[in-house]
Amino acid sequence: MRLSIELNRGSWRWLIAILLAAGLFFGGYFFSQTAGSLGPSEQTIDQKKNYYISFDDYYYEVPKQKAADDKIIPGGQFLYNFGVAIRADTLDSLYDDGAIAVQKLTPLNSDNQAFERYINETVKPSTESVFKGTTEIVFSDREGDKVRAAEVISKKDGAVIRRQYILNLPQSVAVVTKDDSEAFRDIGKSVAQASAKFSDYEKVKLLALAQSSMLSNRMFGDLYRLAHEDFRGATSIDALNRLADKSKDLFTMEANISGVNLTKNELTVSIIYIDKAKPTSNKAGVLQFWKSAGEWKLIALQLPNGVITGAPQEPAK
Repeated sequence: MRLSIELNRGSWRWLIAILLAAGLFFGGYFFSQTAGSLGPSEQTIDQKKNYYISFDDYYYEVPKQKAADDKIIPGGQFLYNFGVAIRADTLDSLYDDGAIAVQKLTPLNSDNQAFERYINETVKPSTESVFKGTTEIVFSDREGDKVRAAEVISKKDGAVIRRQYILNLPQSVAVVTKDDSEAFRDIGKSVAQASAKFSDYEKVKLLALAQSSMLSNRMFGDLYRLAHEDFRGATSIDALNRLADKSKDLFTMEANISGVNLTKNELTVSIIYIDKAKPTSNKAGVLQFWKSAGEWKLIALQLPNGVITGAPQEPAK
């Protein structure tokens, strides 16, 4: 399935510039609605549910019919519906079309007193300044695990502009949207500490960082050697080099990885290549992995100017 996003090159650059200037979602705060239990305390990263797992040590379950996109800016994700056109000419239009955002905030090591002070003294005045309106805050303990949470609703002229749900995990995390929804609530219920849930969290993190480093340093012999047999059967080291040559400017940029998308038996790593001189010109690469003999193996590589995959292709219609 493909996510359809309605925007042109100029509007993407305009949106990214705003996000960067605003600290992502306007100062880095968001949310709404109380949360629930987390399920089993520990499991490996191999299950039926779809997760986004951040390397800032949090995770959440991705609701059905939604995709988590972490390629816009480092450290944050936008969730959209599959098959729905998203207007991104302004940040408001992004949220008007139902987008939900997630990102890390200040690490407060789960200190509730510091958390409430941060919400009242930093989040509240910042949101009121940005939205030129009022901010309502309600603190509560999330049902099930008693994690301290803050519901933050920003209004202007009586209308809701943003809903935020902020959780006081060791690394505090915020979820943001405009309209209340079941998906928004479900994400808030499932956000938790990744390293406490997944026993192979560090192993997967190391895999993603190591293989993205091999890509960034054009170590295609090693990428090829470690890849899934179907990927090796579909390409060659020379073909990987030719694909990289089409995106040479990529390899002069700084690579950033926020986390992984896990969809059943697929693990996807998005790499943002940051142009420090011109952040609106950032580019992205994608590594996709399949399980083989209990290990994650590279099955597809996507760069701005091409894709190489070992996955079976659907016949042309």
